[in-house]
Parts: sequence; C-alpha cells; structure tokens
Amino acid sequence: MQRLKNRLRRTGLLVGLLLSLALLVASCAEDGQQRSATQQSVAAETEEPQRAAEAEQQQASDPAAEQPTQEPPAQELEQQAAASTATEQSQSQSDASNQAEQQAASAQQQAARQSPTQEQQGQQMVEEGSVAEGTRLITLFGDLTEIVYALGAEEFLVARDTSSIYPPAAEELPNLGFAGGLNAEAILEFAPTLVLATPMAGPPGVLEQLEQAGVEVLVIDDFNSLDAPQIKIRMIGEALGVPQRAEALALDVEQRMKAAIAAAVTETPLRVLLVYIRRGGLQLVSGEGNKSQAIIEAAGAIDAATEAGIVGWQLLTPEALVASDPDVYLVMDRGLEVVGGIEGLLEIPGMAQTRAGRGPHIIAMPDLYLLGFGPRLPEAITDLSEFLREVQASITSENE
Repeated sequence: MQRLKNRLRRTGLLVGLLLSLALLVASCAEDGQQRSATQQSVAAETEEPQRAAEAEQQQASDPAAEQPTQEPPAQELEQQAAASTATEQSQSQSDASNQAEQQAASAQQQAARQSPTQEQQGQQMVEEGSVAEGTRLITLFGDLTEIVYALGAEEFLVARDTSSIYPPAAEELPNLGFAGGLNAEAILEFAPTLVLATPMAGPPGVLEQLEQAGVEVLVIDDFNSLDAPQIKIRMIGEALGVPQRAEALALDVEQRMKAAIAAAVTETPLRVLLVYIRRGGLQLVSGEGNKSQAIIEAAGAIDAATEAGIVGWQLLTPEALVASDPDVYLVMDRGLEVVGGIEGLLEIPGMAQTRAGRGPHIIAMPDLYLLGFGPRLPEAITDLSEFLREVQASITSENE
C-alpha cells in the first residue's frame, strides 16, 4: 500500500511538471506573436515615410516621370500632404539646384552638337580624303600643273614639262622638256606613281611604255569650252583622292566665271582675231570651235575668224586677214616677242592692211593664262575685257 502511494505521488509530480511546461510554452508563443505584431507595426511605420521620401525624390529628379492615372486613397493623400509640409523648404532649394543642373546639361549638349567630336572630325577627314602617302606625281602640261597647285597637292610633284611655268614655284621642279618630245626612260628615273598628261603628250608610245612599267597614266582631254577648268579640276581631284577639295575649287571657279562674264557685257562689241605665232615661222589664225572663240565671246567681243567662216586653225595669209578684217589683234606675248614686237608683227604680209593693223590695236597676253583654261580663266576673261574697253576708248577718241 505504501509503495502504491509513493508511485501515485511521483506520477502527480510528473503530470504537474508536464502541465507547467505546457503553460510555459503557450505563454512564450503568445508573447512571440505579440512581439511579431509589434515589429510589423514598427516596420510599417518606418517604411511608409521612406517610400514617400523615395517617391518625392524620384519626382524631383525626373519631373517628366509618368504620373498614376488613378486617384490615390485618402490616407495616401494625407501622407503626401504631411510630407509636402515637412519638405517644402528643402524642395524649393533642390528645385533651384536641379534647374541650374538642367541648364548646365543643356548648354553642354548644345556645345556637343556644335563642336564635332574627335571621332566626327576623323570621319570628316576620311570623307574629304587626302593624297595617298608615297604618291610621286608628274604633270605634262601647264594647266594640269596649275590645278595640282590650286588643289594644294604640289608637295607630291617630282617633275614637270616646259609649259609648266605657273605658279613660279613650279619652275623649280625638274624639267622634262617639251610635252610632245618626251623620253620614257627620263620620266621613269623619277619613279612616278601617277602621270597627268594631255593628248599632245608624245611621241606616240611613250605613255604606253610608262603604263607597261606600272605607272598610272591619266590623259585629260584639252576641252575648249568655258567649263573646261571645272572638268579638269574634278578629274584631277578624283585621281589624287581629294574629290571634295576639287569640288569646292570647281564651284569657286564657276562662280568667278559667271561674275566675269556678266561684267564683260558691252553695247559695242569689238571684232577680235587671235593670231598664233611660234618660233620656226609657225603663224596661224584661230577660228570657230577653238578656245579663242570661247574666251573672246566671254569677254564681250566677236570672234572675227568665226564670223568670217574660218573653222579651227588656219595658216595666217593675207587673204584670211582681209576676210576677217578685225578691229583688234589678240596675240600671245611670246609670239609677239618672236617677231620683234609690234613693228615686227605689222611687217607680216597683210597685218597692217586691216583696221586692227592701221590702229594699231594689239593686245598681248601670256599663253598659259589666256588659253590654258585653268583655274585662272575667270581672271583672264576679266583682263581681256578691260583691255578691250581701253581699245574701244582709243577707237572712240580717234573717230572724234
């Protein structure tokens, strides 16, 4: 019996201990739930102002940010009003700062648009082009040499022909002689990579020898029209790899040409005959279809040979002079020098029997300047026009 009582006593203690433990666990669980609820409440109270501040900061930094299309709840409106009241002063300061930053950024963007970047500048240089390194250039007529200088590519010239005398610096280059009497071996000694020539370059076979030796040869026709300078400039610019530079020069020549022709118009055009004289007794008159017709008419005069029915080049004869009976003789200064000046010119049979000879009314101009049809053609037209005005004034005074 006593033993049974002891067992019951121990069992009661165990049950009581288990009940006490259960009560303790339940109490801890309830306390944990309360603490969790409290933490969530604290977190909510802490995160809400932070989200409102983040929203205000985003709106201030990006005024163009998309706004919600639905009307916010009343609680959110109250929170925004409270936040607005709390941050009104700091917001006004940040607005001024943001405005200054935006103006500075706008100025930088505008400057960036106006000033090309290094990459853009490099691209522009590529588009404009440049003469390839290692280019060794030979020109075989004066107008071609003059164009190379006008394009700023003279540093690549290694030799030239006798007619290449402008600009004066060209005469410092090695002289290969007359373009019609070339020697292929002499040209190849300069190791050219590009040769610019006209159809008169020869003798026949020389240019072919150069091409067989691996030299690039570009033959440019001797155009007789007033657009000849622009055509040749563009062709040479393309061959040298500077087409944009050539286009700019061609357009400049064209504009100057139009101005020169417009200024040359006169109500009393004179009749002009071009007489071409060279050493060895070569004496020609120039007629229809030649450069002389184009430049005489551009200068506001009449080409007397064309009017008389002379086509191309014709030997200078008394009959040709009488048929044309010009008011003015137009000669090359070197040709005039060959015959001994004006007196020698008038000793040629038939020259003194025309109105031009009786004057005498004689205009002398440089060969390359007048008939080269290079970049200076507009100035040659202007000069010829002014000379003709002087002759007209002289004729007017003689008739009074």
